[in-house]
Amino acid sequence: MLNYCMMEVVVSFPCFILFLLLSSATVAFAQNYSEHLHFYFLERVAGSPNATAAVSVNLHPESSVGGFGNIGVMDDILLEGPEPSSPVIGRAQGLVVYSDLTGLSATTAVNLAFTAGEHNGSSLAMFGRYEQGRVSDRSIIGGSGQFRLARGYALSQLVDATATTVTAEFDVYIIYP
Repeated sequence: MLNYCMMEVVVSFPCFILFLLLSSATVAFAQNYSEHLHFYFLERVAGSPNATAAVSVNLHPESSVGGFGNIGVMDDILLEGPEPSSPVIGRAQGLVVYSDLTGLSATTAVNLAFTAGEHNGSSLAMFGRYEQGRVSDRSIIGGSGQFRLARGYALSQLVDATATTVTAEFDVYIIYP
């Protein structure tokens, strides 16, 4: 009888360990973090010294930027503050496709790659519609590093524009495991 009881304990012990592992994994994935990131975006327009954006497909040579079917690429600068001399915290790298027949709004696919500060080495994938002259609301559809599996949204608006630069303010709201 003693052997039978010992056998029963030994058989159920691996099941108990499996139960503990699975329940702790479920609890670990249930923990989500939310964060609000605030930063500025500096673009040096095509044709200016040290340009960070370029029109790679220009179906409308009479228009310097927009135009249905035009495609642009960017490797813009992310800054802590609105001044061009503010500390650099990363890069905004991606594509801009002018896909609106009626205006200058565009579809954007951008990686926000953080290269300094507490998020150094992490990135966010942003996708959505940029609307000139309005607050643009775009989706955060993923990320890497600290922001792996991130979801959320980004609000951006123009702060300043000159003949050679464009500065926008970004507020990014994310949830990640």
